[in-house]
Amino acid sequence: HVIYNNGTHDFAPTVLLISLDGVVNNDLDLSVTPVLSRMAKEGSRAEYMTPSFPPITFPNHWSLVTGLYPESHGIVGNYFYDPVLNDSFYYKSPEHSWDSKWWGGEPIWITAVKQNKKSGVIMWPGCSTSFEGLRPTYTVAFDNFVTFDEKVDQVFDWIDLPIEDRPQFIGLYVPQVDQAGHAYGPFANETMRQLSIADKNIGRLLRGITERNLTDIINVIVVSDHGMSQTDKTRLIHYDEELTEEELSLIWQIETYPILGIRLHPAIKSEEDAVEKLYRAFKRLQQKTGHFEVYKKKDVPERYHFSHNVRIPPLLVLPDVGWNLVTHQEYDPALGQDYSPKGVHGYDNLSPESRAIFVGRGPNFSKNKRIKPFWNVELFNVMSRILNLK
Repeated sequence: HVIYNNGTHDFAPTVLLISLDGVVNNDLDLSVTPVLSRMAKEGSRAEYMTPSFPPITFPNHWSLVTGLYPESHGIVGNYFYDPVLNDSFYYKSPEHSWDSKWWGGEPIWITAVKQNKKSGVIMWPGCSTSFEGLRPTYTVAFDNFVTFDEKVDQVFDWIDLPIEDRPQFIGLYVPQVDQAGHAYGPFANETMRQLSIADKNIGRLLRGITERNLTDIINVIVVSDHGMSQTDKTRLIHYDEELTEEELSLIWQIETYPILGIRLHPAIKSEEDAVEKLYRAFKRLQQKTGHFEVYKKKDVPERYHFSHNVRIPPLLVLPDVGWNLVTHQEYDPALGQDYSPKGVHGYDNLSPESRAIFVGRGPNFSKNKRIKPFWNVELFNVMSRILNLK
């Protein structure tokens, strides 16, 4: 192992990966994040990082730590059905999401543990799951009431451990900016306030690293999983106005959002015929309203890497950025109610609104460097090189 000395303690090369859920790349240019701006000058910042498709939380957090696209690692949405397992994954339910049968690939914290390096993970999606009986050395399971401030305390507790117990990989997940973005919109005051709180906490982390004389040992990487788009009730398409009762009755369930991942009733004799019927129905609607694409699974454009998995539904309806397809049951304009969410993500992953952030500071990052845009599946290799993982 490569060992460094900071004057008082021996240290091995360390990665601290922080994910700020839902932070749009151009948020870093709004003067709300002085710490991240300074961090970019002291290190490297990507023009932007491209999320994997679909640009939603669970698929992308798993792509960041496995280096695989969702169609390869199997976490294809926040909720989905697996026809082979005849079981459903639901991200907010531990009993429906922590079983290792869902999680393909190998996260970097397990690769580290296999090579006798410690890892500590705080609330990262998938961190409570075991792989071949292995887990991170230290895990803090998801709890929405734990503040970023308390998570920073936990990081300090870990890096203050004796070298034989100290993690070399630390992963840390922060959901508050995304939660505010959905409720109020991506550029609302409350969303900016949460971004400012996150920035201040990163400042506290960086100060703690400096006070411990660890700036040349710990590589701090701050990313987001995806961006966020403004949406409102003027950009809704009510698909139940065009589709007939018979066509609607073919739909068993809708998976993912705002993409409609349409799964058909298991009782249907010919799935192929039913898919064709629904495909034509949405094509009829598209000619009237525009603002979305519809694909049979086998015809999903190659750049999405989203067709080779049984968990991907047979029909996908992909709205334009900021648009949503709904039924009157979901939102009826005649009732005059407020429309929410105000912010949505999960559209085309190449859209500017979907772009994620990447800022890295530490011994492995050049100072004041702008990096060309890259795909988030490449981050795994960057971290593996820093940690000397084979």
